Amino acid sequence: MTDTGTAADAGRAGDLPAFPFPSPSLTPPAEYAERRAACPFGQVRLPSGDPAILLVTYKDVAAAMADPRLSHDLTGPDAPRMTAEPSFLQDPDIVLNKDGEDHLRLRRIIAAAFTPRRAERWKPVIAQIADELIDELEQTGPPADLVGGYCFALPVRIICRLLGVPEQDALRFRVWSNAFSAGAQMTPEQTAAEVAAFLAYMTELIAARRAEPGQDLIDDLIAARDGADKLTEQELLTLATGLIAAGNETTATALSRALAELLDGDRRLWQRLLDDPDQVPAAVDELLRYTGLSNSTLLRMAVEDVDLPSGRVLAGQAVAIPSNGALRDPEAYPAPDTIDFDRDAPPTLIFGGGPHYCLGAHLAKAELTVGLAALLRRLPGLRITVPRDELRFSGGEIVDSMVALPVAW
Repeated sequence: MTDTGTAADAGRAGDLPAFPFPSPSLTPPAEYAERRAACPFGQVRLPSGDPAILLVTYKDVAAAMADPRLSHDLTGPDAPRMTAEPSFLQDPDIVLNKDGEDHLRLRRIIAAAFTPRRAERWKPVIAQIADELIDELEQTGPPADLVGGYCFALPVRIICRLLGVPEQDALRFRVWSNAFSAGAQMTPEQTAAEVAAFLAYMTELIAARRAEPGQDLIDDLIAARDGADKLTEQELLTLATGLIAAGNETTATALSRALAELLDGDRRLWQRLLDDPDQVPAAVDELLRYTGLSNSTLLRMAVEDVDLPSGRVLAGQAVAIPSNGALRDPEAYPAPDTIDFDRDAPPTLIFGGGPHYCLGAHLAKAELTVGLAALLRRLPGLRITVPRDELRFSGGEIVDSMVALPVAW
């Protein structure tokens, strides 16, 4: 077992490797494999300047996600930070920063909208929106950008419809979501301005829906605030805002990265799905494992000493859990650098684990499965029009979104 030293030692972060590691195109940083072999429990320096133990093995990540002593509450003055402020990660009212009963209270309010049964009921709506977007792509004609025209547009229209947000405002959410989830390179001032605009929009929308209620999820959230007073006003605002940001940024990133892999080179994997569409659900699971969400990283702080399989986390120390750090661990995934739709493997953990397992996981997988199937059915000749190494990414500190995916058909 590796001991990481005292909390005081952990505070000296200047000489630690900078994290996130540079990610060349769609390929995970080589440092993950190197650290699994030589330093599976070492520290890194976060963008904020704070130190954290980087978890890169499947067994460490699975154990950390399930351990309540690794707290999600990063709002205290001495808590480690992933990024420099301002960031939604420092907001004490978001569900990500809640633990225990307070966290369960917020989850109960919205959980009914995101069950596996509800996700199944949304599949016809997802298919309808997917067909509408493909109609628009065909009307405009190739070439096209699949990120803006499909990968981002699909989940944002769905979350707008689920919440009850006007769909004509959907395009405004791309910049706002990037700012809210640190998904693009912005100065602190730019981030603050965009997040403020996002919150102002949602404040006006909530006021309008209070005046004229409907039957959407946002009305349920307002009722939870105004009726049984289960939400504070700030919790209502940040929950509605967070659902929009989380409901499109990560799904759009996952879909665009999956398509880039399927359409790369000889399109062998794409052709396999054309020949056997029943493999699409298994392909989505494997592509989520293989592509990850780039440098999307969870941060936790130990509220007491915690022994993980590879070492001890001391009280007050942080652990950083990159979403794609453990997804190529050969102990969990034999031949991890190969895409295998028939893989019999443990869960990817890309949606988290334990009590903070992503509420939107079932809806996200439905969007990815239906969205991919629609493209296979409607645009079987889809192909990328630029070399793989020319694909551009946002360079965000938390989510490294694909800027564009140029295609033709």
